[in-house]
Amino acid sequence: MADVLSVLLLIVMFFLSIWNAYASGFNIGMVRRNNVRGFMEYAAYSGVGLAFAGMTYVLIIAISAAAYLFSYIGISTVNYALSLDFLVFGLLIIGFGIMITIQSIITAYQRRNFWSILVAGYNIFAVAFDIVMYAESFNQAASVIKAGNSRNRGNTSVIVILAVLVAFLIVHAAYKYGMDKAMGKTNAQVSMR
Repeated sequence: MADVLSVLLLIVMFFLSIWNAYASGFNIGMVRRNNVRGFMEYAAYSGVGLAFAGMTYVLIIAISAAAYLFSYIGISTVNYALSLDFLVFGLLIIGFGIMITIQSIITAYQRRNFWSILVAGYNIFAVAFDIVMYAESFNQAASVIKAGNSRNRGNTSVIVILAVLVAFLIVHAAYKYGMDKAMGKTNAQVSMR
């Protein structure tokens, strides 16, 4: 049962990262269109960072699991890759998540409607949960990294590079689609590129 929930959570995180990339592209398009500067501009770009970090996080897990299932890597490499993923991309998710949470609180205060308040509440919960999980698991993940050997590092490097490249392509496509929507381009104009 726990395995099914883990897979479902990864699927949700995958699609949430696509949504974050799209929404951030749309927000950046609106920021540019309306010539907005300052914190809201930085928050919009933080959304793209969050989407990229989240997508890479999920892909490293998926690629590591697939490589293990097909016997390309051993369990020690999986543990090393997941620990590195957690330490690096988990921290990026927290950092960008804090920025997005602040932006959603500002938006909820300005709009004072149910959905804005709900989004701000979810973001507060999510970033607090992420911080607690990171703090609780940091030492264990760091000890796996310290104990890793050169083979683990080499195999993990390949996994990370592949995940970063695939994440970039997916996030960039969703981001561009969102930006094009905000800039008023039609579907025909977007698909002709």
